Parts: sequence; structure tokens; C-alpha cells
Amino acid sequence: MPELPEVEVIRRGLAPRVLGRRILTVVVGEKRLRQESSPEELQQWLPGRAILEIERRGKYLLFHLEGGVTLLLHLGMTGRLLLLPAASPTLPHVHLIFEIEGGLDLAFQDVRRFGQALVFPPGVEPAPLAQVGREPFSRQVTPAWLAGEARGRSRALKNFLMDGRLLAGIGNIYASEILFAARLHPATPAGHLSLADWARVLKETRRILNAAIAKGGTTVADFLNSRGETGLFQLELMVYGLGGEPCGKCGRAIARISQGGRSTFFCPRCQKGK
Repeated sequence: MPELPEVEVIRRGLAPRVLGRRILTVVVGEKRLRQESSPEELQQWLPGRAILEIERRGKYLLFHLEGGVTLLLHLGMTGRLLLLPAASPTLPHVHLIFEIEGGLDLAFQDVRRFGQALVFPPGVEPAPLAQVGREPFSRQVTPAWLAGEARGRSRALKNFLMDGRLLAGIGNIYASEILFAARLHPATPAGHLSLADWARVLKETRRILNAAIAKGGTTVADFLNSRGETGLFQLELMVYGLGGEPCGKCGRAIARISQGGRSTFFCPRCQKGK
């Protein structure tokens, strides 16, 4: 699933190319996404409105349109947003096409169809955002706040970091990388960390997310940016997907465990429990 850096890369790629342009119409495919506004709603609220701003909240993209209309998109597990010249060859698994003035098509491609495309009329707040936590780069996210949220919790640290109701946008890849950089075992109870530990976690979170954005995101399976290009941060991963390979710092074999139904990668020597 695209995480915060990948969604931010898409936002930055789209904004200079579509801001100020109008959505002309919406082409709806036969197969619907997991959550998708009806064709009637899409046609009622989108055509004729200029795109004024593209905002990212966690893993969501918000297209703020003229008249206070908001289009919310979530890429799910395998979604892509590809900005193509109009009348480009038909791609497989494209379920929505937003035709944009200036000869552009914004295609929502999603093999597994777990994505979301929801339109919200003026004055209606996008309901999914009510469950989105604080942005990792927000000034409201401090070591003290993290320590307070974790106080008394026995929940595994990696699962704590991936809880989007607390911190927005951190998924499996970056949680593993952050904890390796912070030298913390992923199964450590979140409530056991000291304030200094949380300061280190927050520092590495911001460093790694910024580095991933600068490298165009991480492509380990499906991710492509809006131009159809892969990211490059996968070349800098230290533990994710490297089970059995030697740790780049100490040489010990990278371990893999399952947490919450997801694979976690870590170095048993570099990442000690508390």
C-alpha cells in the first residue's frame, strides 16, 4: 500500500500540472472501487470545477475544487493515479478517468479495487478524515505527546506506529525502517519507551519520511508516481524485505516475524527489546 511518502510524491507531481485546470467530465468504469461515489454524484459535483488545491492527509489525497467541493482519493493496496495525455492507449484496471482541460486524463488504476473515490458537496466534511491521526511533521507531534499516548500500553511498538488514528500515513515499510534506525525492537511494548526513546523515534521518522519523499517513494510492488515512474528509496532500505540477508551495520541476519498479520523485518543485534 502506498504510504505517506508515496502519496506526497503523487501530490507534488500532480499539483503543478493540474492546479487551476477544470475537470471536464468523469468516465466511470464497469467495476467499482471499494468505496466510490455514484456516477450521478460524480457527474453532479465534479465537471466544470477548477482544481484549486491538492492536499494530503495521511494516505488520502484531497482535491479542493471551486465552490467548496472536495474529491477524496485513497489508493488502497494497489492504486495508482496516472496523469496521461488525453486519448492515450487504454490501460487495464482503470476504473475512473477524470478528464481535465488542457488535454489531460487523470486515470485511477487499481488492480485489487481497494481504493476510494468519494465526492463531498460544499459544507460536508470528508468523513474518513475523522479517523486520521496527527501528521508526523506536525508541531503537535512531540516526544512528550507520543510518550503520553503510549503510557501504560502493552501494544507492540511497531503496531503503535502504524495506528493511523494516532500518526497518519506510516505503514509497514517505514515502520520497520524507523525502528531499525532508532535501534528499537518492534515487539517492545510502546509504554516501555523513555522520553529519550520517543525523541529518537520522532527524529528518525521525520528523517526517513523526508528521505523517501526526496527519492520519489519506495517501489517494492505496485507504486508508480503520476508520470508512471518508480521510486528509488527501495535502494536504501536497511531491513524491509531483506529477511535472511546480513544487516548492513553489524552483519547479523535480518529477522522476519509476523505482527498483526504483516511481516516485520529487524536486526536482532542492533534492535534490542526494553
